[in-house]
Amino acid sequence: MRCAKIVLLILTALKFNAQVINIEGKRFLKDTNGFVGRADFNFNVNQNINQVITLGFNTHLQYVYNKHRIMSISDLLFIKAANQDFVNAGYQHIRYNYKIKKRLTWEAFVQAQYNLALQLNKRYLVGTGPRIKVIKQPHLKIYTGTLYMYEYQVQNNDSINEFNNRISAYITFNVDYEKIDFVSTTYYQPNMADLDDYRIANDSSFEIVISKNFNFRTGINLLFDTQQPLRVPKLTYIYRSGISFKF
Repeated sequence: MRCAKIVLLILTALKFNAQVINIEGKRFLKDTNGFVGRADFNFNVNQNINQVITLGFNTHLQYVYNKHRIMSISDLLFIKAANQDFVNAGYQHIRYNYKIKKRLTWEAFVQAQYNLALQLNKRYLVGTGPRIKVIKQPHLKIYTGTLYMYEYQVQNNDSINEFNNRISAYITFNVDYEKIDFVSTTYYQPNMADLDDYRIANDSSFEIVISKNFNFRTGINLLFDTQQPLRVPKLTYIYRSGISFKF
């Protein structure tokens, strides 16, 4: 059972530890008209000394029509062992893009999110703003954006209710050269009424081709939030590394 708990905690860290969701890492690169998407579902029951239940569901859909793009992303993870919830978190994100010029796109989004392990009962977001293509070359891509975001959230078992106006500024870049791929996205989300209330998040990953069938992957996810719920540290991070096998 102890080993099972370790596995559960790893799963939690990889999928749902961060409160700032990196949408940049989930965009489809396909720009031609039409639908593209994927869906994953898993359900497991493991009975030993205690019963472990794992439920996971995620979808990623995109529709492109000329200058219009609509993207929908949903993710849900629930893990319960011995009548204790290790993970109970999920989100739904819908984003609309309108390409104004070659380098300028206007974005609008809505998002619903919860993460009971981090005492975030619910968070609703709605935002809009420009997205700028800084560089798009075969081996280097850089995008940036600054969006207005209205936020409503409930924390600490419904004891704290907040309504906030925030700026969500980000920069993301991708270096892809021969056997090396590096992607990094950084968010800065200050409260417009209180600049001491802000979040800084970074999600970076590095992948290198070892051989025809093996790749090495490593990455880190950092979140610094000056207004975390009680008993949750201001700085949280995830380090991940592993080997992928392709066949």
